[in-house]
Amino acid sequence: MSIAATIIRDEHRALASVVKGLQFLVQEIQNRGQTPDFPLLQSIVSYIEQFPDKLHHPKEDQYLFPALRLRHPDAATELDILEDEHARGTAVTARVADSLRAYQADPGHFDAFASAVDDYANFHWAHMTREEQVILPLAEKYLTAEDWVGINAAFKSNSDPLVGINTQREFRELFRRLVNLIPAPHGLGAERP
Repeated sequence: MSIAATIIRDEHRALASVVKGLQFLVQEIQNRGQTPDFPLLQSIVSYIEQFPDKLHHPKEDQYLFPALRLRHPDAATELDILEDEHARGTAVTARVADSLRAYQADPGHFDAFASAVDDYANFHWAHMTREEQVILPLAEKYLTAEDWVGINAAFKSNSDPLVGINTQREFRELFRRLVNLIPAPHGLGAERP
């Protein structure tokens, strides 16, 4: 298994945790009448706006997918689907952010926000499943050690001081903060009554 494949799977787990936490908070508002914690909701939405679209997906599009297209052309249809999802994912995320702003301004917009969160979660579960069950196994089978050198370097570069990008650290810190704020069982924060 390559370093990049491990990083991709780890990043998927982190995003899944944040999305599960967001869904939990929405369910608490919906089912238990919990008062919305708008700063927490905004932090989560900020994470999902920044992390997948600006850090994770570009690395896949620029490094992993082209190498797999070269080594295993039969993967083209699956890769086309994933690249299209990367392009459309920004709009799915924007809908969550826009609906949160509308909900914060007017509680009558809660249902639209909850729907946007569900759509986002379903979109990303299907996307991550396709990557992990189809693309990563193909990449691990068909890519060469030389292919992985560049791909691994790209995924590790987020925290490389020589590259000058510290976004990985920023996302880890935000992730830690979110996990500590999101109540158990989805995070480490105190359980809600």
